[in-house]
Amino acid sequence: MSNSDIKILVKKLKNGDISVFDEIYHQTKDIVFYSILGILKDYSLSEDIMQDTYLKALSKIHSYKPTHSFKSWIVTIGKNLAINEFNRRKKETHIDIQENEMFLGQTESRSENQILIEQIFKVLNDTEREIVLLHVVGDLKHREIAKLLNKPIGTITWSYKKSLEKLKNELNESR
Repeated sequence: MSNSDIKILVKKLKNGDISVFDEIYHQTKDIVFYSILGILKDYSLSEDIMQDTYLKALSKIHSYKPTHSFKSWIVTIGKNLAINEFNRRKKETHIDIQENEMFLGQTESRSENQILIEQIFKVLNDTEREIVLLHVVGDLKHREIAKLLNKPIGTITWSYKKSLEKLKNELNESR
């Protein structure tokens, strides 16, 4: 689904047609979830924050401006909620991210996507991970990612290319 299709759905949602919410959710859930997971590194907590993201987006839909990317808008809401939760938890207890490596859950048969996501979290730093996930999962253009992260487009393009090289090298070494 293209950005213009999502904009049409969002316009309907702004006009009170709640029936389009499921399609909007389906089109944006992956990028929202992985953006949150990148901050929290906790699968279950990320699911909770994702629900809060969509509730907040619904309550604030009137403030969305159609001149901006809806995906960027909702990802920003999710990231802000995740950062708030991370800071709240950081004050409560010290979180050892290395200790919580199994954030994707442990199952005997893991999908290729889960293995790839684990590699992304293992090999790439936070910024690289975010850029790759926003581009691949979120289907955002480098220009949109640059705006969202407030970085020059050249930095985004270069970082994306270097991230793919890192992942490729890691996969070659693990064979």
